[in-house]
Amino acid sequence: MTPVRCGTGSAMRSRRGTALILVLMMTLAIAGLSIAAIFMSSSAGLLSAFYDTEREYRLAAEAGLAIARSRLMRDTALAIPDTGMRQLLAGETMRDADGVAIRSVRVNVYAATTGDTSGAFLPTVTLIAAAYDSRGTRYVRRLDLRRESFSRYAILTDIFPSGQTQGPGTVNGRIHTNQTWRSSASGNLYRDTVSAVSALTGTATYYSDTVTGVVRVRYPRDSTFARLDSIAALGNLSFAPVSGGGRGSRIEFVAFDANGDSTVGATEGFARVFDLASSPGVDTSRLRASETTKFILGIIPYYDWDSRVVQNQCGAFYRRGGRWHFFPLSTHRASWARAVIQSTAGSAYPQVDAARMDVMDDYAFAADTAVLIGMPTARCFPAGSPFLMTAERMTNSSGVITGTSADTVPFGVVTPPVGWPADAPSGYGGNDTTFTVRSRTCRFSTSSTTGRCQNLVPPDSIRDLGSWRAFGGTPVTGVSTAVRQAAVESPYLWPITAPYNPTARGVISATAGPLYVSGTVRGRVTLRVAGRATIVDRIKYASDPNDPLVASCTDQFGLLAIGDVLVVEGLTSRVRMIWNGGFSLRTIGNMGGENGFTVHGNLMSLTGTVGIENPASSMGGLASQLPCPYGAASSTASNGGCLAITGGVAMETFSSIYTSALYSGSRYYGTADRCQSTTRRPPFFPLTNRYTFIRTLEVGASRANTPAKIRAILMRLKGKSL
Repeated sequence: MTPVRCGTGSAMRSRRGTALILVLMMTLAIAGLSIAAIFMSSSAGLLSAFYDTEREYRLAAEAGLAIARSRLMRDTALAIPDTGMRQLLAGETMRDADGVAIRSVRVNVYAATTGDTSGAFLPTVTLIAAAYDSRGTRYVRRLDLRRESFSRYAILTDIFPSGQTQGPGTVNGRIHTNQTWRSSASGNLYRDTVSAVSALTGTATYYSDTVTGVVRVRYPRDSTFARLDSIAALGNLSFAPVSGGGRGSRIEFVAFDANGDSTVGATEGFARVFDLASSPGVDTSRLRASETTKFILGIIPYYDWDSRVVQNQCGAFYRRGGRWHFFPLSTHRASWARAVIQSTAGSAYPQVDAARMDVMDDYAFAADTAVLIGMPTARCFPAGSPFLMTAERMTNSSGVITGTSADTVPFGVVTPPVGWPADAPSGYGGNDTTFTVRSRTCRFSTSSTTGRCQNLVPPDSIRDLGSWRAFGGTPVTGVSTAVRQAAVESPYLWPITAPYNPTARGVISATAGPLYVSGTVRGRVTLRVAGRATIVDRIKYASDPNDPLVASCTDQFGLLAIGDVLVVEGLTSRVRMIWNGGFSLRTIGNMGGENGFTVHGNLMSLTGTVGIENPASSMGGLASQLPCPYGAASSTASNGGCLAITGGVAMETFSSIYTSALYSGSRYYGTADRCQSTTRRPPFFPLTNRYTFIRTLEVGASRANTPAKIRAILMRLKGKSL
């Protein structure tokens, strides 16, 4: 048999090329992978070098921002202008963690005030840092900081003399001093942070942090104060108080339902200015409601029971027919007033029967006591107050003020030419819906029941007391005649908000001092006084600043004075003793209308102190002093009770408001206003050199590679919400 051959050799010959191709492909693949690995390694090195360089410029820019921020906080001479731009670092060399200079990298840092330009909010300072080298700008970083206001503090003082102490008292807000904070020996409570550049001394209970060795708060070098008068002038709200010859001016804030819609809206806040006349027997004691103090045996201080201030400016409120009437002591002797006061009706408060009225309508010390101590609504007011209408608005028998001796009839006796407002149909009692431009004063008859003046020799004869000053701009329009005597009063209302004053920016400026201050504030306003400011009656907001049902910052008041800001020592603020010539014939009480003295707002003195007049003085026995806090034990008493400030005070030099001798002065009882923890401030209120962080942002290098481009960015941020 012939054997058969298989095709193995032919198949093997056909596979030889496949193996070669496979080897070549594997070789190429490995070579490709090697090349890719080489390129990837090279790219990673390049990327790493790039990011290292980018990080170097970024860290250099951030270091520049940190240096500039530190300068803002610590350099008390450094200020960022309200307009324009300032360069803080120029070509600065940065150093690494080892202190070695980073070669070729330089940093420029620019700063400007940005954000709010209306003066109503806390402004922002924006820093822009540009890191560059010889090839140009490589990295740009922006930092926004919010500048703090002095309105943030419950108490801030630049100088704290070694002989002064705070307390006893309670402070519920932030405290700072640029020296040592000195508390009294006992009775001090602090419920927020207390910081001092030096140390803390005295005895106190701290419910929050205490910090010493902190950076000094610059006091104050702020460009806004110099501009406040110009800002006020834009709204015709700059004026010069009268002075000399016993004269003075008082500004009174008023809030009322101007448009008659049954609410006092945010724009319905006004001010008015009362100028005391140059007249015999008339001086600033009338504005202060503080008669000249006399002394028994040269030791015990007192007021005369029949003094012009006690008789004409102190009295009591009576609620009759659903309305409150106020009658000064001198008016109680008029038969027409007796008809209103004497009432035992169930709705009347306080009720007065015939027997008590027989005592109250006499010209006698007993009548003073029956009214000022016997009536729970006893009160005194500074001259010019509408509530003193029946003692200060002298007309002729037709109800017209002529400026002659015919003006002997109190305004409340006859209907004025324009008629009574709808809610004051009888007009009695100095209701605040009655207004006259001019006020006159006199000594009322001590025997007649007509309530008319005695035409005696000066200073007891009828004479000018003062007048309200007309607003220098367009008179207010649209005031409802149902609530005010609009035709008479409107020209004398100084509107502080739009729409009644479209050019107002929330600032009133008195170009000199002293200026006497009181009233109810509606809206947001700062009063600047180029001198001393004296608070002669309580200052309150139209809405409770801490009412949770009311929006925070609805009302805000700032009082900024070059000189001292002091609460008057008088009948509106302290317990006073009124005397009748014998040790047993004296009455002691508080005619301020409340057991203390209330101030809503932020008070600041640029060269002096904020406090009270004559803190070492007192009238009356220890039993008559007022406790603080209200309702506390008698051991917490003082002559003025609580100086109850809702808001804060800032002063160049601290002064005590209380001394332990005879419980004199007042005790501080501060309450924080919710608005103090927001970004709002009283309009254009001064700013500190402290800043809080908001945010940082990266800026494209091409958009900020020249000073001109950086300036353009900063200027665009003004007026913006950051």
